[in-house]
Amino acid sequence: MKLIIPVLFCLFFSLQSLVNNPKIDSLKTKLSYAKVDTIRVSILNQIAAEFINVSYDSILPYSQKAFNLSSKIGFLKGKGIALKNKSVYYFYAGNQDESINKIERAIQLFEEIEDNLELAKAYQNYGMLSKNQGDSKKALEKFNLSITYYQKANNQQGVIDNLINNGNVYQNLGDFDKALEAFAEAKKFNIKLNDLESRARIFSGEGLMADNKGDFDEAIQKLTESLNLFKQLKNEKLVCGLYNNLANISRKQGNYLESITYFENALTSAERMNNPRLQGIILNNLANTYFDINDDDEAASLYKRAVSIIKDIDKITYASLLLNLSLIQTNQKKYEVALKSLDSSLTIFRELGSKGYIVNNLFNIAFNHLKLNNLQKAKAFYVESRSIAEEIEDQYSSLFIYNGLGEVYLKENKLDSAYYFASKAFSISKEIEALPQESSAAKLLYNISKSDGKPEDALKYLEVHDKLKDSLFNDEKSKALGILEAELGFKSLKEQLELEKLNQQLENEVKVNQRETLILVLAFAFLALIIVIILLLKIRKNKTKANDLLNQKNNEIELKNLKMNESNLQKNKLFSIISHDLRSPVNSLSQIFDMYAAQQISDEEFKDWLPEINKNISSTRLLIDNLLNWASETLNKAQVEKSTFLLKPEVNSLYDLFYSPLKDKNIQFENNITDDFKIYIDINTLKLVVRNLISNAIKFCNAEDKISISATHFEKFDRICVRDTGVGMTSEVAKHLFNNSSITSSLGTKKEKGKGVGTVLCKTFIEENGGSIWVDFSKEGKGTRICFEVPTQPKEQ
Repeated sequence: MKLIIPVLFCLFFSLQSLVNNPKIDSLKTKLSYAKVDTIRVSILNQIAAEFINVSYDSILPYSQKAFNLSSKIGFLKGKGIALKNKSVYYFYAGNQDESINKIERAIQLFEEIEDNLELAKAYQNYGMLSKNQGDSKKALEKFNLSITYYQKANNQQGVIDNLINNGNVYQNLGDFDKALEAFAEAKKFNIKLNDLESRARIFSGEGLMADNKGDFDEAIQKLTESLNLFKQLKNEKLVCGLYNNLANISRKQGNYLESITYFENALTSAERMNNPRLQGIILNNLANTYFDINDDDEAASLYKRAVSIIKDIDKITYASLLLNLSLIQTNQKKYEVALKSLDSSLTIFRELGSKGYIVNNLFNIAFNHLKLNNLQKAKAFYVESRSIAEEIEDQYSSLFIYNGLGEVYLKENKLDSAYYFASKAFSISKEIEALPQESSAAKLLYNISKSDGKPEDALKYLEVHDKLKDSLFNDEKSKALGILEAELGFKSLKEQLELEKLNQQLENEVKVNQRETLILVLAFAFLALIIVIILLLKIRKNKTKANDLLNQKNNEIELKNLKMNESNLQKNKLFSIISHDLRSPVNSLSQIFDMYAAQQISDEEFKDWLPEINKNISSTRLLIDNLLNWASETLNKAQVEKSTFLLKPEVNSLYDLFYSPLKDKNIQFENNITDDFKIYIDINTLKLVVRNLISNAIKFCNAEDKISISATHFEKFDRICVRDTGVGMTSEVAKHLFNNSSITSSLGTKKEKGKGVGTVLCKTFIEENGGSIWVDFSKEGKGTRICFEVPTQPKEQ
């Protein structure tokens, strides 16, 4: 009994797949440039989904990366989608328990964030997992939950898709009334959307239902309507599926040439999409057709080709192909080879827990052992398959098992047992009208009765066998006619292709001769044209060069004017700072010292003023340093001399500079840089930037706050961050802090005056070191984190 694999239109893992997938390549390129973690998670999940039909092994690493990064940043939606993709991986890997576990965890996360759309998609996937595991009841439950959440998300398309899914499940259960209700409701929803693809899917579902009912004319009509719509929509994947399903119907009708033509069209479509999973399924079905017309060599070749494609993509299809291949090997009396194929497929079916497939596999193993006269092994496998077949109420498979056990017991001369099982096979085959099996059972009962010395019973069963044999002979004649038609059709098709090939060769020869003549004429004209073009290009090049030089000089002049205007504005600001912010503390100090010299204040009072004097001196010193650096940069005198050195000691050396203001506000300072961390930067730039960042952090901290500095090494750059738990800033202020070169200032938490030069200097000197500086995080009342990064030292060639 061969395994036929239809292409059903239940919407499951619907992303189109490609080998050497351009979309995957594009996503990988985007991933390499993405810096925002949530965007990286989204791209990783998209890549994992794209690998579903290409190579299921690749789903796991990308979904795991998305899961890990989502967990790190607390991105629950990304984590849920990663789990949903992992569920698909475990489904194809044959670990059904883990597959269910992952989809249920995804659903829990989507419930936690109340994302109705993702819940709808997750339940839809859960439904398809259940359907493919044979649990139709659970599949319907999950599809209905998906419909509920799609309705909450106001997504009518999702509702229609899952109504179609319900219809397909009902038709597989044989409940055609409920299937029709589901398709009718899907049609009603689709009237509003007027979506051609949904209409085509409904036609497909109705066509497959008609096929299951044996109404092949209705099935062909519906599937053909669906095929035309999908062609109109240029949906290659579903066109491929329709060809496959139409081919299966033609095969059932004995129209083998038409069936093979449809399968070839489907295969061409699958190859055009580079979809290996579909290629494997179609090759399997095409091989079954050749097997039907007794072309075992072609069938075996196609099975092997399908096996090589599908092996690492879809375990259940791979196992089905091995089982089908074993049937040819059995026909060719290669029983030992067939048993190897069957052992491999049985291992996979046991892993997947697919009881129907296990039964089929076991009685085929038993049959091959029977042919090898290994009666005990044959009996053991028949008994095991019988137990499972009766458990799942698989009457059709039971016919093969009972007949097989009857054959075994007949060979062992245990005629009562042989008669018991042969009678069961005969009774059930009559009940379900399985004529070939009824004929086999009648023949077996004839042999048993004959061996048992019961000539009357033997004659009765022989007459039944002969009668059924005549009926089956007529079917075989029809089949033979179909085979002959196929062979004649192939012969005609082959001759037509050869004629077309010959005509094409003649046309090509004529075209080649014409092309050679034309090439000679064009070659001389082309040579003359090249000479003219070279002369024109040379003239144009000289002209362009002169224009470029003129534009370059104009741009340089314009840039210098802009810099001069900016420099004048900054100088005006500088003079304002010098006239006010520098003069004020100096005047204050001068007045204190004059009062002390005139003995207007006592020694004790003077000592009380010393901390304030020290604060003014420190502030003035930092201002003077910044102004000198600013002036040096403005006059283009700053020299960048990069070197590699340990970072932590340099930061520690700056701590003493801020000891008093830190102590004054009781601010905790943490240097979280590791002892061995090295950085490649101009050391004066480092001190200037860190000093200004710490000074600003102190300025905007309240009492008892904390300031920390950390350093992180990346592959191509080093990142330094100064974090405080102070007052923070608005998003608008944070956005523009390092995005302009103007000098602005603001007051600190204790009314400390800011001069505004520091941020401009930090940005300027970091950029001169090939780096960048930005506000990484800031929220009012939560604090601020400012980071800068510079390239690592280039490796010596």
